[in-house]
Amino acid sequence: MPQIIQFRYSKKAGFTGMAVLLIFICLLLTTTIRNYNAHDMLGIVIFGVFALLFIAVMGLMIVTRLMPAFKGEVALELDEHGVKDYIRNIILDWKDVEDIGLKPGRSSAMLIFELKFESDFGKTVAVSLRWVEGNENEVYNTVLAYFDEIEGIVREDEISD
Repeated sequence: MPQIIQFRYSKKAGFTGMAVLLIFICLLLTTTIRNYNAHDMLGIVIFGVFALLFIAVMGLMIVTRLMPAFKGEVALELDEHGVKDYIRNIILDWKDVEDIGLKPGRSSAMLIFELKFESDFGKTVAVSLRWVEGNENEVYNTVLAYFDEIEGIVREDEISD
């Protein structure tokens, strides 16, 4: 039996997301203050609402992504039964997985699990690696090697980093 492999939440991704949101909030608040000084009530309301919306999103990000990262919580787990994505609360059994792929993206890659049947999530399930700590290729190679070991699959070509 292979050992349980756990990938933690990424602090780096949390800080990056927070920095982007803080920049947007500062820009919106600056515009809101300028509108206030110009006595533009419509501008105050519009930009103020967007600033509050971004503040709410930032609060949500702190609670759902940054706090789990600081607590060292697990984002993705591999065990003998399957893969557990704690970020989106998805559990896939290895016996239901046909193959696993990696789909690169602009901001982060995604693990693509091709299922043997149509599930509630569809025939393919995408698991984002944005909030998972570690190199995306290394995470993919680890998941693929774990899957191959569990299912007894021997691949001819080696996956390179």
